[in-house]
Amino acid sequence: MPKVIVDMDDVVSVNDAAEQIGKGVATIWRWIKADQIHTVRLAGRTLIPKSEVERLKKVAATDQQQ
Repeated sequence: MPKVIVDMDDVVSVNDAAEQIGKGVATIWRWIKADQIHTVRLAGRTLIPKSEVERLKKVAATDQQQ
């Protein structure tokens, strides 16, 4: 199995991601289970890369404009 180096400054918790995106935690978990969000599992924690949070913020902003 290849080793992956994760900079903890580049990931956020599910709760933090939900707050930043403006969605509920349950919605974030649904998206994770539907493979709509790329995640990192580390020591039993599910973390979301900040790049994914930014992508989802743009999607949420576009949805609100329509």
